[in-house]
Amino acid sequence: MEVSDMKDQNTNPFWGEGESADFGKIAIEYAAGEDVVLDAAFVQYECLVNMAHLVMLSKQKILNMKIVVKLLNGLREIIKLDQKGQFILKRELEDVHSNVEQYLIEKYGIQTGGYLRLGIARNDQVYTDTRIYMREKIILICKQLTDLIRGINQEAAKHFETVMPGYTHLRVSQPVTWAHFLTGKAYHFLDDLSNIIKHFDTVNQCPLGIFEMAGTHLPIDRNLTSRLLGFDKPTAHSLYTANQRGEIEAKLMAELSILAMHIKRTMNEVIIFSTHEFGLLTIDDLYTTGGTAQPNLKNPDTLEVVRANMAKLPSAFMEIYLIMECLPSGFNRDTQATKPVLFKSLETIIKSLPVVGGIIATLKVNKQQMEKAANINFSIAPSVAVQISVKAGISFRQAHKIVKTMIKDGFLKESFAEMTPEIIAEAAKKAIGREIKVSEEEIADFKEAEKCVRLQKSLGGPAPEEVRKMIKDIKLKLSTLKKDIALKEKKLDQAKKLLDKEANKIIMLN
Repeated sequence: MEVSDMKDQNTNPFWGEGESADFGKIAIEYAAGEDVVLDAAFVQYECLVNMAHLVMLSKQKILNMKIVVKLLNGLREIIKLDQKGQFILKRELEDVHSNVEQYLIEKYGIQTGGYLRLGIARNDQVYTDTRIYMREKIILICKQLTDLIRGINQEAAKHFETVMPGYTHLRVSQPVTWAHFLTGKAYHFLDDLSNIIKHFDTVNQCPLGIFEMAGTHLPIDRNLTSRLLGFDKPTAHSLYTANQRGEIEAKLMAELSILAMHIKRTMNEVIIFSTHEFGLLTIDDLYTTGGTAQPNLKNPDTLEVVRANMAKLPSAFMEIYLIMECLPSGFNRDTQATKPVLFKSLETIIKSLPVVGGIIATLKVNKQQMEKAANINFSIAPSVAVQISVKAGISFRQAHKIVKTMIKDGFLKESFAEMTPEIIAEAAKKAIGREIKVSEEEIADFKEAEKCVRLQKSLGGPAPEEVRKMIKDIKLKLSTLKKDIALKEKKLDQAKKLLDKEANKIIMLN
């Protein structure tokens, strides 16, 4: 099929006969132009949806078998043409639904091709096509996320002992390890993975058969079409289903916005940690570029582009939300405007996730600089206060005053490595009015960041044994989610095979 010249034919043949030559011209040029381009992604889905509906009509003895066979063969022909890039949507036919129908009418005549939409409408077809598209993209994104999380976990397992500064207000605070930092990211992405795969279950309910928005008097079997298309079940309420379009897209955009936030924050931290001032990380040359005017620079362009692209997701959510918020019940053409937003957002995430994984996997960790930075600004002060409280048998608030006095009054010049029992006793006398005793051996356990990290054994803390538990927990949770993803993907594959099998039966018997 070839795109017809708009000057030769401006109208959609399904809109009616006897209208003026220019009927619909402005509507097509303004409202439908992008639909045709975007709907190219739906051709395969559209044919499968129609095939499932035809198989159901034949089993329900609603439609003559000879007609069903011709239409099934015609739809398979369209699938093959589309796979070769030869099924080109005609702009004047407005969308994929009318293009597929018109192809069959031209091939078999209206007395046969005109039966294609018996019992379904463009409305429930686009709802169904969109959900099939969404669930396939959700599966892909979830598989990419599992790869990302697994990669982060593998990197974390190399760095149980790599001490680094933690930050509060972007000021050096309690020390952690690079493994602890990375597993924190892995848990964020696990949350995203769990939430996105849960949304799959909302998407995976079949709208086909609600017709415009109030069903049909034909004795259709929506359970059968749902099963043939790999859905968990048909949607329960026709008007509710019509009003879900845009809403399920908005909810997916909301989940992807949180994922985008986690990606954006991670990229931002890597950019900061890799600056000359911080020097904690070095970004692999694969992901940097040179300065055109400054030959000394290696710029984190890839990370900055990822960071900028992630900013598009919240705006995509808001765009769909604002399109939907004021619409009356039933189908409204406004919802078509959610399609390009959905497509572009999913494409952005799908292209970005492997890049993010590559960036993290190839980072060079500057261990010496990390440990040095972990000890500046008296970062272990909270731990020192806790230890002095416990070792000397005084309240935490008293210990807090002693530690603050050691820092503010110059007892310590650069770090707690200078701390001695005598300094503690003298600072205590000044801070709380009496001396306290802490031995040199006791001090040795908490005067440096590396040793303090080892003491942070509370559940969820950065001590190596705790992080090992976290990595094991992440692996277990990831394994469970991967099984769920695999089962969902298997069900979709089985449904395609079932539909093909049922269509073959009808064709061979007739």
